[in-house]
Amino acid sequence: MNSSENIPYSPEEPPERRIYSVSELTREIRTLLEDHFPFIWVEGEISNFKVPASGHYYFVLKDEDSQIRGVMFRSQQRWMRFQPEDGLKVLCQARVSVYEPRGEYQLLVDVMEPRGVGALQLAYEQLKRRLQGEGLFDPEHKKPIPFFTQRLGVVTSATGAAIRDIIRVVRERYSNLEIYLYPTKVQGEGAAAEIASGIDTFNAEFPVDVLIVGRGGGSWEDLWPFNEEVVVRAIFRSHIPVISAVGHETDFTLADSVADVRAPTPSAAAEMVAQHKEALETLVNKLNQRLAGRIRQIVNLAGERLDSRKKRLRHPAARLADLRLRLDEQAQRLEFVARQRLRSEGQVFLRLKDNLLYLSPSRRISEVRGLLGQYWNRLELNVGQMLQKKSQCLERSLTQLDGLSPLGILARGYSITTTWPKGEIIRSSRQVQQEDTVKVRLHEGSLRCNVVGVEE
Repeated sequence: MNSSENIPYSPEEPPERRIYSVSELTREIRTLLEDHFPFIWVEGEISNFKVPASGHYYFVLKDEDSQIRGVMFRSQQRWMRFQPEDGLKVLCQARVSVYEPRGEYQLLVDVMEPRGVGALQLAYEQLKRRLQGEGLFDPEHKKPIPFFTQRLGVVTSATGAAIRDIIRVVRERYSNLEIYLYPTKVQGEGAAAEIASGIDTFNAEFPVDVLIVGRGGGSWEDLWPFNEEVVVRAIFRSHIPVISAVGHETDFTLADSVADVRAPTPSAAAEMVAQHKEALETLVNKLNQRLAGRIRQIVNLAGERLDSRKKRLRHPAARLADLRLRLDEQAQRLEFVARQRLRSEGQVFLRLKDNLLYLSPSRRISEVRGLLGQYWNRLELNVGQMLQKKSQCLERSLTQLDGLSPLGILARGYSITTTWPKGEIIRSSRQVQQEDTVKVRLHEGSLRCNVVGVEE
């Protein structure tokens, strides 16, 4: 026999259990996740992208096998150059957290970058598609550049190479052309707003013949202000023709697409508006020579036409004699036609006179009077008979009405009892109780009575 069988059994006390509420457990899980994944990079594809009235981005980040909810608050979006959309593959710097009301873990995204294409290039393509859909780049909105420019407006940096190149070209080609500069930043924070303000200022306060908007070359990031929507819309609404001169020939911005004319460089833009003074003088001389030759040609042609008209012109006396003969002929024809017309109208008048006598109104009136007398007699007879019948019918109806009238019943000694003051007709003793007040309607007058007893 085992010696342990002699030891009495004593069960161990169970350890104390901790019971979590749902909120406590969710809060513990949130703390563990946030401490273990403070900042991580997550790559995935955006789906179910939504932007409510708050402006926050809500989406699902997924790959082939899994998905996780994500949110990017509005305050974190200020540095983003592109607009997220469904199907876009992105790389996100985020913190893992738990949304306690639903117990769902999610990513709180601080930074988002597109994968496979740069953020600036993606923002450029998205904005270009949207503005192109609105028609901002359509050719029918392009305004022609004036042939002769006297006042040139320039929106660019006051210290950059662009304004120096424009001034140099203008002074070499046509020194009388006036140049007005609106100095702005052409790269970095706030540059786009300053460029748009310059375009609007020229249109509203200091109109010029042509506007050049541009800068020298640079990286894609340096040229980015000319891809901003505020600059594109300012160029589109300008009533002054705008030449876009941004960067070099290989750089093509949205400002180039919306402008009326695109120049590859600021120098080329200046050449478009500032023509050579000598070439203009030569052109004016050629136009003067063509104008003088055209005037001589017109004068000679007018002289030839005058000579031809003189030869065909007859003396007024001869013309007057012909007109007198034609007048006599027309007078004779008119007299003959008038006699014929008068004879014809006279015959018509005689026929109408005979018809009028035959259709004399007096005879017709006599006939109608006779008929009217007959109709009047018949009407009086019919009306008398109809009134007699209606009177008899009315008397019968009054007799029947008197027989059915409640007042007739009251006249025979009956009465109508109603509650007071409501006036409800009492048909049963169960409708009243002792001490109730009732109203008794008689044939003449009424009584107000108190109930001293009720009998079923």
